[in-house]
Amino acid sequence: MSLKGSEREFIFSLYLKEHKRILEDVVGRGLTDLLLESYWRGYKLDLLGYEAETGIPVISEIWLGRSPGYHQERLLNLINELDEGALLIYLTIGFQVNHVRELEQHVSRSDNPIKLLLVRINDQVKEPLERLNAMNKLEIYDSLGLLDEVPKPLRIVTTIEHPRYKFLCPKPVPNNHDFDFSKRADVNRYVLYRLREAVPNFLPLQREKHFDEEKPNSTIMLGGGRTGVQFFISARNRRNQAFIELRFDRSNSELFQLFSMKPWLLREQIDERVKVGDNAIGCYFKASDNVKETVDELVRIFSRMIENVSYPLFDIFRYEYQIV
Repeated sequence: MSLKGSEREFIFSLYLKEHKRILEDVVGRGLTDLLLESYWRGYKLDLLGYEAETGIPVISEIWLGRSPGYHQERLLNLINELDEGALLIYLTIGFQVNHVRELEQHVSRSDNPIKLLLVRINDQVKEPLERLNAMNKLEIYDSLGLLDEVPKPLRIVTTIEHPRYKFLCPKPVPNNHDFDFSKRADVNRYVLYRLREAVPNFLPLQREKHFDEEKPNSTIMLGGGRTGVQFFISARNRRNQAFIELRFDRSNSELFQLFSMKPWLLREQIDERVKVGDNAIGCYFKASDNVKETVDELVRIFSRMIENVSYPLFDIFRYEYQIV
């Protein structure tokens, strides 16, 4: 959770995702790949993973300050929703004594046996996080090593464990890379997975997306760096067409004009099928019956759009942010 346009919590969560050994040292067990901002029962979780041996879900909630009252309320409500055997890690700069006592009572009285780790974040992370937060957003991922400068970034303050927690049996570990291409939601998940592999520095891809299994939408929407600038991506729409579009609303029409002045250059840099018009820069092609082949093409085009459009666009956003 972040405030006032800062993404410090998200950046720190991303750092822990990419350096999961730090959390594994806290938990004392190996973890599966971690998911950022995964949706679960109406909650958007900072980090979600599983113990590799036991299948126990591991949820991490991060706050770069002293535990505030409203975040305490969120934790108490989340504890009520947790399934049997969940491990919740609350990471913050500092804890209020009355909050710790309240959490101890809440866990012990819970109907489900869970475990809560209260972990203090070394406040030395603030300085490198401020530097990362001020960067061009496409440069943050490759600069996460700045946080390596902080010695022992996490320290367990206390462990709160329900009496029945230690008697739990192992559970199957979910496979996040199992895709059923007959389901539109799974096709979208696969597109997101492949794009994230190819362009990990485009941070909107690092966030999980909620895809409705019952009413799936064929189009994935990703933030383009500011309100009113968005990517729209589909592996197959109703017209059997795959596409990537970067759309600008009216308030960003000057930016669209700037980047669409030379459409032939965009075709040269990205793909010859690029079209410009109606406040959008897009590339469209017939979807293959082979989902992987279609996604391969989407990945290639998207990577070039990030390199040739988003990099200069994010430089503009960064300059505007600095002078405001």
